[in-house]
Formats: sequence, structure tokens, C-alpha cells
Amino acid sequence: MSRQHYIINDETMYIIAKTNGRYTESTVGELYGEPISCLSIPNKILEHNCKYHFQTYASRKDLTRSLSGIRSKHPIILDLFGSYVYFCTHSDRVMENSWFNLRYIDSYYDYNGNTKVKFENNEELEIDISYSSFNNQYLNAVKLHYKFNLAKEKTYRKDESAKFSYEHQQQEMQYINEAARETYLKYMRGIDQINKV
Repeated sequence: MSRQHYIINDETMYIIAKTNGRYTESTVGELYGEPISCLSIPNKILEHNCKYHFQTYASRKDLTRSLSGIRSKHPIILDLFGSYVYFCTHSDRVMENSWFNLRYIDSYYDYNGNTKVKFENNEELEIDISYSSFNNQYLNAVKLHYKFNLAKEKTYRKDESAKFSYEHQQQEMQYINEAARETYLKYMRGIDQINKV
């Protein structure tokens, strides 16, 4: 049985495009259990999940550009806390584009001109993309993840006055929220600049 929509969660490892007759649908792999069939294409699932996290897909791409300078095949941070970083195999204009959660990639290697990906749960998939292209997309996602965490850390370092563990935990949450807020405000200022032109 296939679903119409899929909500990405902590255990989502990949969203792979699959052809079903004249249509392109998705197979979603989670850390545990059997793969899930979804009637939407992978790009639509990502777009829907960006909205689920109160952002548009376009704004997530803009965030990637502003943080990392990546200009094409953008990896995406779905949430404002940087928990979900996904990278794609092709341009988002291609229906056969697939998405991978950076967190669950254990290893990958060249396999007959394609790429074989091994996930944290020992599942393996052969992906129709060259090793060099997959490696480039993976490294772009790592770069985005690093740049986002660097921005969080800079915000965190603004005030290191917490001395007690309870106060420290409270301030840590505040700093994470402030980092997310500053990233969002930076994005909005960029939109304002575009609108002024």
C-alpha cells in the first residue's frame, strides 16, 4: 500500500525515485523496518516537509547558498536546528532526483560506474550516479552542516557566563534558538535586498 505523503523523521535515511509505469514515485528507507512506498516524487516530499517546518523549499535553498556558497544541487537543512541535512543526486528539476540523509551514510564506493551506498543499519543500495558526482554532493552536505554549526557556535560564544549546569542548559537552548533566529533574519534581510532591486 502506498502513501500520498510522507513526513520525514529522525529515522529517515533516504528518499529514492522509482519508476512505476509512466509515473515517478518514491521509496523511503527508514533505519528500521521495510521501505515505504509513496506516490509523490522525492522533490515533492522535500518541498512538503520544508512547509511542515514552516519554510519554503526556495528559502531552504537560499539558506544553503548564504551559508555555504553552494550554487547548484543544493543540500537542504529542513529544520532550523540543523538536525535534518539532505543532499540530492541530480538537479531538483529532474523527477528522478533522489535525496539522502547525511547522518545515516556509513560509506559509499564505485560500483560498475554507479555508486553503492551503505547505510548505518548495513542496508546497501546501488544508485544510478557516478562515484565522483555522489562524492561531490556528499561533501557539499558536509560543508553545509559544518557552516551551519559554525554559525551556531559563534552565536553560542557571544556570552559564556553560564556557571551552573541548570543555567548552562537553559542558556544552551537560548543560544540555539538565537542562532536559528539570526539565520532566519539574515535570510529575510537578503529577501528584502532582492525586493529593493
